Amino acid sequence: MHDLLHDLALKVGSNDCLSLRLSDVGSAEIQPSIRHLSISTDDLGEYDAVSGEKFKSELEELKTRLKVEHLQSLMLLGEMDENFAKIFGDFLCEANAIRVLYLPSMMCPADSMLHNYSRLVRLRYLYLGTEDNKMHLPQNISKFYHLRILDLESWDGSCDLPEDMSNLGKLCHFYAPGDDEIHSDICNVGKLKLLEELKVFRVSKKSQGFESKQLEHLTKLRELGIYNLEKIHTVEEAAQAKLLEKKYLRRLTLDWDSERSSVEPGVEAAVLESLQPHGDLQVLCIRGHRGPSCPAWLGDQLVVEALQSLWLDGVSWEVFPSLGKAWDLRELRLENIAGLKEVIMEKSFCMLIKLELIGLGSYEKWVYPAEQDSSIGGDLLPPDAHIFPLLQVLIIRKCPKLLGLPFSNHIVFPDWFPKLQELEVCDCPEFSSVIPTSWIESLRRVMIERVKLLKRFAYSKLSDGAELKIIGWGDLQSLDQLLVFDKETCMEKLTLDSCPPLELKHLLKLTSLKKLIVENSLSLVEPLGGQGDVEWQLPVEHIKVYGLNGNSGKELTELLPHLPRLSILNIWKCKNIKKLVVGVDVQQTTSAASDEITRPSEEEDDGVLLLPAQVFDSLRELDFFGCPELVLVDPPTLVPGGGGLQALRSLQSLLIVWSPKFLSAFSFSCHIFPSSLQYLELTVKGMGTLEPLANLSSLTRLSLEGCGQDLKCQGLRSLLTNGGQLNKLIARGSPRFFAGWDPNPRRTLEDVKGGEEQPTQLVSSTLQELCTDDIRGLLAAPICSFLSSSLTKLELRGYGSEGMERFSKEQEDALQLLSSLQKLQFMHFDDLQQLPTRLRNLTSLKILSIYRCPAISSLPNDGLPKSLQELVVGYMCSEELRQHCRGLEGTIQKVIT
Repeated sequence: MHDLLHDLALKVGSNDCLSLRLSDVGSAEIQPSIRHLSISTDDLGEYDAVSGEKFKSELEELKTRLKVEHLQSLMLLGEMDENFAKIFGDFLCEANAIRVLYLPSMMCPADSMLHNYSRLVRLRYLYLGTEDNKMHLPQNISKFYHLRILDLESWDGSCDLPEDMSNLGKLCHFYAPGDDEIHSDICNVGKLKLLEELKVFRVSKKSQGFESKQLEHLTKLRELGIYNLEKIHTVEEAAQAKLLEKKYLRRLTLDWDSERSSVEPGVEAAVLESLQPHGDLQVLCIRGHRGPSCPAWLGDQLVVEALQSLWLDGVSWEVFPSLGKAWDLRELRLENIAGLKEVIMEKSFCMLIKLELIGLGSYEKWVYPAEQDSSIGGDLLPPDAHIFPLLQVLIIRKCPKLLGLPFSNHIVFPDWFPKLQELEVCDCPEFSSVIPTSWIESLRRVMIERVKLLKRFAYSKLSDGAELKIIGWGDLQSLDQLLVFDKETCMEKLTLDSCPPLELKHLLKLTSLKKLIVENSLSLVEPLGGQGDVEWQLPVEHIKVYGLNGNSGKELTELLPHLPRLSILNIWKCKNIKKLVVGVDVQQTTSAASDEITRPSEEEDDGVLLLPAQVFDSLRELDFFGCPELVLVDPPTLVPGGGGLQALRSLQSLLIVWSPKFLSAFSFSCHIFPSSLQYLELTVKGMGTLEPLANLSSLTRLSLEGCGQDLKCQGLRSLLTNGGQLNKLIARGSPRFFAGWDPNPRRTLEDVKGGEEQPTQLVSSTLQELCTDDIRGLLAAPICSFLSSSLTKLELRGYGSEGMERFSKEQEDALQLLSSLQKLQFMHFDDLQQLPTRLRNLTSLKILSIYRCPAISSLPNDGLPKSLQELVVGYMCSEELRQHCRGLEGTIQKVIT
């Protein structure tokens, strides 16, 4: 609605309508002429004596200004428990004139909120909703004799209708929850002569009140579903429904139980013939019919010419409707029809918008009937044939014999489906079609799964660009078996899993590609060879390769010079990449050195990956994960100290995980990484100290896991002081990482009287978060003093503390120095029997977490700090500890056990 129209509506309705929150009751301007009231209870909170009295006084004050007895519409938005509901019920005890009642979030029975609920005899519209599956419908619904609309679409409670629902003789609309099965519970539904929808009517559900003749006088019906039709055995009984006389009927479902024990084809054929609907029917569903053919009124003598949607499910027909006269047919669904071998594309299909073919076990092909003096017909069509000119959705599932889309030559021409938006083909093991990329890009969604050469082919067009994912299987040798790259694509993301490599002709068409992912394949791209020197570039910003088993280093070396915008490079589990060489700028190398660099990439199987100068300024993130043989090799260079990865001058994030040999070729006498790094994660061996990282003045996060028993933290101080920016550190798997470290060492001052040791000027640390398993090394006074003003989060892991039963006095003293600590976590201490005894003195602590500490049975005797807001006891902790913590509920804001 336009803002001006909205303002006008508010102005016009201000004398009759009022919408308010209970918190605004005292300040709301209320006209005595108000007839329609909406109240929001979202700000009520939980009930207690104080809030109850406040609520009651607010409503009493409101009642002095509002004539409740004149209310015609009442909407209660939000939840209200039974205590509040009783108070509210007192407020509305005189509201007997209500015609519209809207209760979407019931937490208690309606008569708790409306004491006079049973006396609302003028009610015309009733909306009831609840999320409580134990809530029962009010049994006096059937007493609202003037009710026109009953809306239970949001009712998740028990759907037990009163036996006398048929008393609601003026009921026009009954909106049901879920599967509409509640409609089938209306006994003697034939009395509801104004009813417009009866979505489920089960023939002979009970001995009385559910006969087919109940439908005779329901002439206003617009939607009807008749189920258990196998219980009708005569033409006369079927004719009692008088479907032909229901001129307003637009949607009809005729259903025979597919699991019935006996079938009478002749009887079922006659019954279906007698259930002929009015010719204005628009939507028809026939399920489970075991007669030999379609009824005449759907076949050669088509009566339902206005039909727009047809669903045939589980029928046993040998003769199917030709539908040639159904010129307005928009949707067709054929499902679980074992004998259907072909679909004849009728002229009426020219209006078809949605076509679904599901579970057709014998379906093999499409047939286009030939016309006189026409070459069109049979199994082959010319590329410009418009067989489905308006089709937008095509779904094909579980058709094991279907060969292709739509003909056996496997080539799809866009003109066949000029308006198609969604294509889905699933579980068709013989299906194979070659699809032009230009046609795919005209669609909004394509999903092809478990077909001849594909485990999955998923294309989607989203607001942030188009993406395609292909997972191959079977005898897939080339992408040309799936796609025709007939023009430059607009695709921005491409994922290839278990697929043949991309070829140069494919790459040249991917002119909009920003992200390329290749997984579980032999190769990324075909060897570019001499063609790799052709002047071409791609706008790719992100490449991820995972589990490539071929010569992926050589392939990437050839590809990367053509990707000047590459920002992210992720290389995971590529065992054949064994050497990483970072190239140098032309100005930094002699021609001889350049030849030396490029020579390894020309060797066939040496596993060398060369990062070229073209990516030096663009690359922001570089990951190597699970490359066990990978070694960083220095190129020849004329710049002293410029080796390692320092040429990647824009690199901000570097991850080297489970690649233990990566730094094995370095002496660590110089810096390895570029000073631009902000995030560094390493799982490598042999580094010894952190001195090689001393130049990383921009580093904010450092993760060191499994970097060897000998790794020490010498060199860490420069990252935390003197312009360093490191605020998060993870150091695990190096049990003596902090051992003996003094961040503020003493220095000797020489004067005329001799020399004496003085502490260096104390400086503050930048570290805010720390996770480590070197408990003994960390909890020392010099280190904790250094971290005291900055550290807010500490995670202590017990992996390296086997046999540790309690913290020593020195360790507890050191822990007390961490005066800024707000979050403290203990994890994986298998033998630890008690927490530090003086946790109470950590006056800034807000969150305490304990995980996998099975020997701890209680909290410290001195208690916990008053500042604590959250206490968490996670997996593999003792029940005694959990019970102790539960006893603190109410004194600590949040206790999780």
